[in-house]
Amino acid sequence: MTLSLDASSLAPVTQVAGASVPPRWAHHPVVVAEAAHGGWDASHVWHDDDAFLVRLRWRERIDGGRPLAVDHDATGVSLLAVGGPEGAARLLLAAEAELRPGGLGPVVRASMPRGTYAAVSAAGARDGVPAPFDHAPFDAWDWYAVTEPPAAVPGEERVVELLGDAGRAEAAACLAVANPDGELPVGEPRSRWWGWRDDDGVVRAVAGASRRVPGRPWTLGSIGTEPAWRGRGIGAAVTASATRAGVAEASMVTLGVYAHNVAARSVYRRLGYVLGQEFESSR
Repeated sequence: MTLSLDASSLAPVTQVAGASVPPRWAHHPVVVAEAAHGGWDASHVWHDDDAFLVRLRWRERIDGGRPLAVDHDATGVSLLAVGGPEGAARLLLAAEAELRPGGLGPVVRASMPRGTYAAVSAAGARDGVPAPFDHAPFDAWDWYAVTEPPAAVPGEERVVELLGDAGRAEAAACLAVANPDGELPVGEPRSRWWGWRDDDGVVRAVAGASRRVPGRPWTLGSIGTEPAWRGRGIGAAVTASATRAGVAEASMVTLGVYAHNVAARSVYRRLGYVLGQEFESSR
C-alpha cells in the first residue's frame, strides 16, 4: 500500500542509471529521499505505471573517509522498488530475464512493496523464481516521512539534545535497555541524539537522527523508551524534538517502523508522519 505524501517541494530524481525518470516516480517521496542520501550507485532502472525498480551496486558508502554502517559485498547488488506489489513482481521477472545469464545477480538486500514476494511466486518464471524471492521476506516494515514540524508534545520540556561524548554515552546506556537492536549506531558521525530526562536527570527515552549528507533528508533511528517508562508519552516527546530539529535543517525527515509495531505507528502519525510505502525486505 502506498499513501500520498507531498514531495513536490523537493528536488525530483530525474535521472537514474543514465535513464530519464517519469514524473510519477521522480517525485515519489521514497525515491527522492533515498537517492538524496548519497548512497545510490545504480546500474539499472525499470519502471512502468505501476512500479519503479532500481538495481544498485552494493558497496561501502563513504562519508568523510569513514565507511557507513552498511554491509560490503564486492559482487552483490541491492534492489529497491516502490509502487504496487504486482507491478514490482512483473518488473523483477522482466529484469531477471533481460539480464540473463547472470540475471539480477547475487542480491545482498532487497526492499520491495509488501506482497511482492508472493506475487513473484504466483507469477512464476520459466527458469524458476530468482533468489531471494524464492523464500519468504525477512521482515515487513513501513516507510514514513514528514515535511512539516509537529505540534508541541507534552513532556518535551524534559527533552535535551545529548551532546558530546558524555551525551552519546547516555544515549548508549538508555538504548542498551530501551532498544538494543536499534540500527543507527550511537557513534555514527553526523548523527544527533535527543533524550528525555527523569527527575534525577537520567535519560529514559532516546531518539537519534542520521544526517549522512548535510542539507538532505534526515532519517530517524534507534528510537526507544525503557520498558518501565513506556506508556507515558516520553517516546513521542523525544521523537517530536528530533523531528522538529530535522525539519528546521532539512526538507524531509523519514523513519522506518516494523509493521507489527502498532503503538509506534500511532505515535508517528500523531506527529504528522505520512506513510510513503509499505515494504518487505530480505538481507
